[in-house]
Amino acid sequence: MATKTRLFNIRISEDKHKRFKQFAEENEKSMGGILLNYIDDLLDGDGKIVGFEDDRKTAKIEDPAALIRGQYKKGVDF
Repeated sequence: MATKTRLFNIRISEDKHKRFKQFAEENEKSMGGILLNYIDDLLDGDGKIVGFEDDRKTAKIEDPAALIRGQYKKGVDF
């Protein structure tokens, strides 16, 4: 009997998606397969959660305004 499945969507940046896709292709694996294996590893108790410190996400987040931050000076431009 087949296992019932659920759709799992996540949002990631276009760049991260592109890099992950390239990583999967270079390793001749599917993106979904890599993620499912990581999840299985976590649920089996063998894996380790990464990117968190004190229950907060520590992974780098891209600042969408990084390119223009500091461009304007208070008292000069506004």
